[in-house]
Amino acid sequence: MSNSPLSFLDVNRVLVMRYRFIGDTILTVPFLRNLRRALPRARIDVLVGPQSGQVLAGCPYVDDLIEFDTTRFHKYDQGYGEKRSFWSYALHLRKNKYDTAFVLKRSFSSAALSYLIGAKRRIGYASKGRNFLLTHTAPFNTAIHEVESTLDVLRAVGIPIQDNYLEAFISEEERKDISKIVPELTEGKHILIHAASAHPDKMYPLEHWAKIVHTLYKDWGFEPVFSGAASDVPLYEELARQSQVPCLNLAGRLSLRQSLALYERMKMSICVDSGPAHLSAAVGTPTISLFGPTDPVRWRPFGDQHAALYDEQLVCRPCHYKKTCIDRPCLTQFDPQRIISKAIELFANAKQSKKSPTHAT
Repeated sequence: MSNSPLSFLDVNRVLVMRYRFIGDTILTVPFLRNLRRALPRARIDVLVGPQSGQVLAGCPYVDDLIEFDTTRFHKYDQGYGEKRSFWSYALHLRKNKYDTAFVLKRSFSSAALSYLIGAKRRIGYASKGRNFLLTHTAPFNTAIHEVESTLDVLRAVGIPIQDNYLEAFISEEERKDISKIVPELTEGKHILIHAASAHPDKMYPLEHWAKIVHTLYKDWGFEPVFSGAASDVPLYEELARQSQVPCLNLAGRLSLRQSLALYERMKMSICVDSGPAHLSAAVGTPTISLFGPTDPVRWRPFGDQHAALYDEQLVCRPCHYKKTCIDRPCLTQFDPQRIISKAIELFANAKQSKKSPTHAT
């Protein structure tokens, strides 16, 4: 194992391994942009989840997205065809003759896969007893944002980092699609509310959400828009009932690509710690993300125009789901007025500046 800089001259075929999870995938864009800048003539493929990988469609820094579908445990990243075995991917990817693999996943199996596909340079985090499978390692620093953590992998092999901003790649056709699907967006101040999570410990009480939605509509004229999977429809129906204001429930109605185009049209987004929070931040919409057991240092919406809210007084958080409590006070007792006040502040600040650019493809 060596941490000497790469010789870029003989890097020709690169595989970046970042499969699973919407947020993880969109946060990889700064890594991919800096990698492409350093290797303008190399082939760069990315191993992605069956649904989450769609957020990289149209990314100019990637030659091909390869779907990796071996499990169905996550409702926001499940494939629809027949899932494949780990070994079938090892054999398939080996045929592509990658000379370099960047292993941004921190699992032992991902490092093993980079070895089995025959990549002679295997670069990833020094964690989980897998160093012997890698040729170059980067320290895994939990005290920095995930974006910066991925960039540390490039720094470990001497690739210069010129910038770290997020991007999203939305086509004009996708923008037209969302206008047809949701013509209501042509007027009014629409605010995204993403209250659903695949993990129950991230959920914020529905009665608190109802107060937020009701107050922002009645006092400030924000029209709530809900997003999520089809299984989230009942949750949002109940939220609409409790808030007693007109709500636009789009759960289960949009593809991931259409959701990106929707988030771009929002004046603001308020989300639990989730993939949609990162997508909203990537398209430049001012975003608030609410944190309980997870770590805002690593997972806050990335960018100065966004905010992470959490209870700074609780010494038990972030617990990373290793709870010492019963009723999750980090979320159940978090004052919704704090979220309302931050939303008004972000909206006022956003009117003074332009959104971060997204890109048409």
